[in-house]
Amino acid sequence: MRLLKLFLLLCLTNFAASGQFAIGDTLPNFSYEGQFAREYQLKELKGSYVLVNYWASWNEESRRMQISFIDLYGRYKDRRFKQGRKFYIISVALDDNPEILDLALKKDNLPWKTKYCDFKGWKSPLILQSKVHQIPCNYLIDSQGIIIGINLKKDQLEETLRAL
Repeated sequence: MRLLKLFLLLCLTNFAASGQFAIGDTLPNFSYEGQFAREYQLKELKGSYVLVNYWASWNEESRRMQISFIDLYGRYKDRRFKQGRKFYIISVALDDNPEILDLALKKDNLPWKTKYCDFKGWKSPLILQSKVHQIPCNYLIDSQGIIIGINLKKDQLEETLRAL
């Protein structure tokens, strides 16, 4: 029994050490493509609320979740929050095939133009730095760059944005 408890404790410790970011942490800065194919940096969005959403064209659940954010984005993208000026979504794709990703983006018709994909899949340095171990996955960042939400579904995201 004692050995089992020790084993479980070690497993939980290893899981926590390799787990994802927590509320109060900050994501590493990264470059992404924005409107007119211009390169931007995550840190440039300080002062706004940002949902960094990790997905892949081959993962239906992550695509459905991303599509579910479309109407929220329309309602909140230009909103002035008490402590922030706008709401952005950055789509980070774990794809390795540009043609398939392009087809998915056209089919899903996402209104936000902020996206990132280095076509390295799970081996992407950004995915590793962001501690993403499964998709769908997302982090909601406040106007100071602090994570205030993790793996939010549409209703949870809307509730959070409405309260800000």
